[in-house]
Amino acid sequence: MREFQILTDSVSDLPESWLKNHPYVTIIDTPITVTAGDRQLTLRNLTADNFDQVAYFVEQGGRAITSQPSVFDPDEENPFSVESVTKEHLRRGKDVIYVAMNGALSGTFNTVSLCYNNLDQFAAEQGRRLLCIDSHCMSTGLALLFIELAEAIERGQIDSIEKIADFVAAERGYMGHFFTWGKLDYIKLSGRVSAVQSMVANLFHIRLMCSAQYTGEYTRKLEHINPHAKIIGLSGFAKALGIYAQRHIANRFGPVIIAHGNVPRDAELVANKLREYLPDAEFLTGHDWRCGAGIQVHGGPTSLHINFRTDNVGKLKETTEEMEEIIRGFRVRV
Repeated sequence: MREFQILTDSVSDLPESWLKNHPYVTIIDTPITVTAGDRQLTLRNLTADNFDQVAYFVEQGGRAITSQPSVFDPDEENPFSVESVTKEHLRRGKDVIYVAMNGALSGTFNTVSLCYNNLDQFAAEQGRRLLCIDSHCMSTGLALLFIELAEAIERGQIDSIEKIADFVAAERGYMGHFFTWGKLDYIKLSGRVSAVQSMVANLFHIRLMCSAQYTGEYTRKLEHINPHAKIIGLSGFAKALGIYAQRHIANRFGPVIIAHGNVPRDAELVANKLREYLPDAEFLTGHDWRCGAGIQVHGGPTSLHINFRTDNVGKLKETTEEMEEIIRGFRVRV
């Protein structure tokens, strides 16, 4: 039995099957707030399969956003808040570390850090310790980080929350994040593309490629990496990414996550194309590997996420330049 418990956001998109085999990881729900006219609803514990509850309101002209997890207890104890869950594990004699989603995209890291500062005295009374760390990752990129972390724990290399924090700080920069969407309707709502760009992309099947590589401030932000060289079709996206992955995957036998919102055929197409470039890799895809409801809020059901460990800390500028060079080397029409 581990003497520590790891907490993380539900937007880590870790499959239920994986969580069952790693009971020292606890998921904290990231709720979705839907605004439609005068109505405002908070939807909790949604999965990829029931994202239609959100999509219904969006299709009616409403807006949906992810909210931070419930962190502090109100006047009455909330058994699902970060504070309550943390206290429960402390009482059970465990140290607790919260591995939060990318702090450049979410305020959870800062809020949980404040919560844990307030809980320091309580933890000390239990003879336990608390830590919170920014993963610099999102969605299945965070899941990939957890896969590597769990492997190190199972090998006996990590036995404390301090070593977990050290591992996360050392490895988080190597988690490659790449994204595309079959339709840009949800991306348009987020303001990342204009209505005209969305219409043109949808009409001509232009695949926007984005990444959450590091910017100059050493923070990950979701950015376009092909603003000048356009990719036509999903095959073009997969080919460009396959060439890039072949050059930069850290371990050719390592895991490659291909997750989708609700487009399994698209995920299968990308997986088959990437296998041409990475024949020895372990591909994690299929129904288990989905972009959860909290992530689909921002990208929609046509979201595709590809993650693999890179051979260096991903820098947005260098990645953009290399990807544009790859794309200029071919023109795919589907």
